[in-house]
Amino acid sequence: MSGMSANVYDEMIIQLLKLIQPKRVLDIGPGQGKYAALMAQAELNAYTVALEIDPTYVDQFDLRNKYSEVRIGDAGDLPYLPEARNELFDCVLIGDCIEHMPKSRGLDLLNFLTYRTGYIIVVAPEFSYYDTAANNFAHTESHISVWSEFDFQWHDRFAYMRSEIMQIFILRGYQPSSIALDQAVGAINANPPRLKLLSGEDLKPAHLELRTRARTEFLNGHSYAYRQM
Repeated sequence: MSGMSANVYDEMIIQLLKLIQPKRVLDIGPGQGKYAALMAQAELNAYTVALEIDPTYVDQFDLRNKYSEVRIGDAGDLPYLPEARNELFDCVLIGDCIEHMPKSRGLDLLNFLTYRTGYIIVVAPEFSYYDTAANNFAHTESHISVWSEFDFQWHDRFAYMRSEIMQIFILRGYQPSSIALDQAVGAINANPPRLKLLSGEDLKPAHLELRTRARTEFLNGHSYAYRQM
């Protein structure tokens, strides 16, 4: 069945959502609505927006009963939509979706979102191909672009890890948040959830790697940061 998303990082994402406590969340490529279930498990009090490219998924997976609002469209178009330029979120979820976009559109989207959200959580596979025609999947489910930690070196504050073919990237956007990235990563690593193999078997504890570059100024002998931490 199409619209599926790997569950390797589900427990980590629930922990992250509890730490971030977002009030407005954008779920890009909700598919079957898995991240709505994870937000419910995190007991969020949030307005949730689903942006789905395949209109048939809305009724097939009952998305309108899982999210506060459902929109139909291509997330890759967001940077070019005037109405999207002043809409802010506390957290954006891109789970098993960004690999379906051409790399250039995916990078444009991430740059656009960095200005407009507190956190971006991206889950994406590497080394993974499947035949959408043979599996009777929608053409929008095809893997088009390859992603790794090297694709995020432009970003000054992110964390990541890999488990088998699955990767998670946590980007700190420019909007305010109740918790700094290093605090969130420290909390996860201090009490790490167990990760599972794609087959469902227990594998290892999670451990995020933090990648940051300082953004500080000095005034009268004192340093200060102008970047949201």
